[in-house]
Amino acid sequence: MPDISLRIGPAITHEDLARVKDTLPRLHPGDQLTITMEAADAHQADMLLELLDNHGLDYQSRGDSDGKTYHIIASRLE
Repeated sequence: MPDISLRIGPAITHEDLARVKDTLPRLHPGDQLTITMEAADAHQADMLLELLDNHGLDYQSRGDSDGKTYHIIASRLE
């Protein structure tokens, strides 16, 4: 069960979206993709969440206890 991690930002660009989109075909059921960004930029995550929705991935988001980092953890449904 491979884990893939991507760090994006500080602002989410078209290049960041393309990196995530290019990664999605490598995800198989049970694999996990973690997208990390600065918590201050979490308001920009809607574009990423829409991309994950459109590709049929299940995801959850959370911030770290330090208040500085925001993660989106996505996986392909088995």
